[in-house]
Amino acid sequence: MKKLLYIASLFLLVFTACEPMEDVYKEIDEANAQKIADEKYFAARTVLDTVYALVDDDYALSTNEDLKKYKSFSSKVTAKDNLAQILDAKMVYGEMAVDYKVSYKFYRGSLAYIKAYLKYLDEVAQLTAYELTKEDYDSMGEEKGQPGKYDNFSDKVPAADYLPDFLKTKFPDAKADDIVVVTYKFYDGKGVTNITENWQFDGTVWAENPDAGPKAPELPTDVKIYEMVKADYNSMGFKYPNFSDSNKANDYLPTFLKIKFPYAKEGAKYLVVYDFYGKKKKDDEKKSTFKQATEYTLTDGVWKPYAKVTMQTSVMNYNIEEKMWIYVIPTKFVFTDEASTQNITLTDKDYELTGDGKYKNFYLKNMSESQVNATVLEKLTKILKVNYSDIELNTVVEVTFRTYGLPNKKEMTVKLKKVLAE
Repeated sequence: MKKLLYIASLFLLVFTACEPMEDVYKEIDEANAQKIADEKYFAARTVLDTVYALVDDDYALSTNEDLKKYKSFSSKVTAKDNLAQILDAKMVYGEMAVDYKVSYKFYRGSLAYIKAYLKYLDEVAQLTAYELTKEDYDSMGEEKGQPGKYDNFSDKVPAADYLPDFLKTKFPDAKADDIVVVTYKFYDGKGVTNITENWQFDGTVWAENPDAGPKAPELPTDVKIYEMVKADYNSMGFKYPNFSDSNKANDYLPTFLKIKFPYAKEGAKYLVVYDFYGKKKKDDEKKSTFKQATEYTLTDGVWKPYAKVTMQTSVMNYNIEEKMWIYVIPTKFVFTDEASTQNITLTDKDYELTGDGKYKNFYLKNMSESQVNATVLEKLTKILKVNYSDIELNTVVEVTFRTYGLPNKKEMTVKLKKVLAE
């Protein structure tokens, strides 16, 4: 009887002992399965270069039809919404806490102000323009104190005293609100200059009206305008004072601007207005001469034309655990003396992220002050971006961490500020 009891007790002990072991084996199996799955996942992918530019074939990986067709992002098809999917489809991954700079083509369209300014010039060109001749001044009197004496106006011989009657005679069929752009010579006591004014007819009297006619559109404050004249085309050896399909503006204007404005500073902008001979519209039967304009910016010493499609760069991070690319606003941490609003003391887990998990401190032995600062900033930036990613922009954090190798110092505290990266 005792023997049977011993046997029963033994079986009970065996079965009781197996239940917790099954849980252990289950956990081991699950961990191994995850490890195998991870190894298989990363084996099929390659690490992305930290600086990478999309090529045309990359855009085709997107499910967005516009990206596939135009091979560029835009304000409607943004990198923020679509770049991660392209990188994932490209079968690339990244390392934790590394900023990957990915550049791509971005369609920004035409400059609206240029179209508005060309329209304004076209409207001005439709106005009647008249420049007074010697005969015109003479017709207003050639005696002393009259325009014909010296063939110009002056403070003592005001244009307003003569032009109303002159214009009424010159344009007898004028109707109310008609405008004439009048150019005349004016002596200011030092010399003679040309003055151009808008004169408007009210149905009875002609009067100078600076507000008459088309209104020039508002232009960017950092852009200057240069309208080319006949002498400019002559300086380039052109037979006719215009550009054309055979003499393209962009082939000549960078050099022309360098000569014309030799002391321009980096970043200077000019809207160059020029004449172009060709078809204004694709379906025009005949060619004509009309105004065109291009904005040029002095970039690295070279005058470069505005382009509808330009290169832009976004920063991407890779989340190893989630196995996904994340679009991030490019930020960085910089040393600061400003008052802190958040205090952080690094944990053992933080040191593991930078490869310092064994001794749980930053090894700074035999380093100069600048080397110490660079090393500390690099390590803390990685830790803060990953383990403290919720730190808001422009926040100043005071970080305390352990060190090794610094004289009489086993701990350091620094203040860092999170700012936008350039």
